[in-house]
Amino acid sequence: MALDDHPNVFRFEGRLWVSEVPREDALRQFQAQRAWDDATAKAQRWWVAIGVGATVGVGAVLGLGITTGAPPVLYLFVLPIAFAFGAVLGAMINKRMLGAGRASSTAPTTPRPSIPALTRVPPRVAAKAPADASARDLIEWSKRGGVPPEAR
Repeated sequence: MALDDHPNVFRFEGRLWVSEVPREDALRQFQAQRAWDDATAKAQRWWVAIGVGATVGVGAVLGLGITTGAPPVLYLFVLPIAFAFGAVLGAMINKRMLGAGRASSTAPTTPRPSIPALTRVPPRVAAKAPADASARDLIEWSKRGGVPPEAR
């Protein structure tokens, strides 16, 4: 591809990206931000505990209702309460399991690294763009979705 040698274009995770910053700097900053995201993702797993707790709460009510032969209209009132109760209970159990030390260790200690303005280069722009195109032209064409015929 003609853009593989462009000084402002780099490939990351199978996609082409363009920035006004030189390729090496933009790629290094992008990789640092993704590494930070991966390292701090553990602090954002609270939704799993809430979902599991809510599912267990609803399952318990359904199981208890079926075994006792409760009328189905009773489920309309009890299931939302069981869902909320299970979600709160799951969050409390998750917080208890993490403990004070582990919860603070998964919280981000550094701010998220900033990256320069990046624009993903669509395949149709990468295929038709001339090798000597400027970074501004590539960004504009990528945002517009195509290379104008006079630039080819």
